[in-house]
Amino acid sequence: MDEVDLRVIAALIADPRASWPAVARAVNVSEATVSRRAARILSSGLVHVAATLDVLATGRGVPVFVRVRCEPRRTVSVANALTGWPSVRFVSLVSGAADCLVELVAADRSDLLDLTLLRLPELDGVVGSSSEIVLRRFTTGVGWDPGLLDPAAVTALRAGRLDRWDRAHPTELVPPLSDVDELLVAALAEDGRMRWRDLAARVGTMESTARRRVENLCRSGALRLRTIVEPETLGLPVTAFLWLRVDPHRVDAVAEELARHPAVLLLCATAGEHTICGEVAVAEYSDLHGFLTGTLGAIPGIRDVDVTMGLQTLKRASIVSPWFPQPPPSPL
Repeated sequence: MDEVDLRVIAALIADPRASWPAVARAVNVSEATVSRRAARILSSGLVHVAATLDVLATGRGVPVFVRVRCEPRRTVSVANALTGWPSVRFVSLVSGAADCLVELVAADRSDLLDLTLLRLPELDGVVGSSSEIVLRRFTTGVGWDPGLLDPAAVTALRAGRLDRWDRAHPTELVPPLSDVDELLVAALAEDGRMRWRDLAARVGTMESTARRRVENLCRSGALRLRTIVEPETLGLPVTAFLWLRVDPHRVDAVAEELARHPAVLLLCATAGEHTICGEVAVAEYSDLHGFLTGTLGAIPGIRDVDVTMGLQTLKRASIVSPWFPQPPPSPL
């Protein structure tokens, strides 16, 4: 992908449902160029636009980060198996204190017990795990800006967004969804840029009704739009997961400061072994060194930092990208 492709993707990150004229203005190329390139990009499998229900806003569960330790040679098979779990939204092979990192959604305490203490240990190759329950989100991939566009262009695109991209954590529970709402959400989970008339035909309702219901879901915080792409596609191949121990009275202040950093994709306050968990993406290992020593090192209240390096993402935001490495060639 060239620079124009990357800027088109950045525009779709800023507003996943932006019109091609709006993207063309942000990227400063013709609408025809944007339409042609966006079609190629979205058909490549590297970039997906999808809508997902906010499980916290809808009261459908709580996100949990699980670090899984595996037997040697079994990590990849465990990770691929976990991508098939409906409750799992993120799976990555990692290095460090764990072999595989998972984000799952537990409906309640009983469900969490079943997923982590009963089902997970039954997977062949799993030898142990630790869990961090999300208490509060400070930033997510929904509001990420990879820094490839002029800030004014990002602001203009975000002004047209339907969803609450700027509110990482819900302030209250939303009203229950209707059957039609559920159908709309399911369709947009497959294609977040589906045209209103196609969406209406899909669920069997009027176009005006489909649009109004989706806009209401977005404004309430129930539905979140996202352009899903691996950071390495955008020239940020060094990804790391942070596990911080922070003085309790400093958790919110530390998280709010870190959430504003352009390298941070995700940041949450958690309950478990650590008090803050997050994901960062940078271009070089030297940039990660600068982030750890300069950014984290300058923030008071951080007592300990554990870093897990991302190696291969197999599932992000429920989009599966299975990875089966080729076996090494047999010696002659």
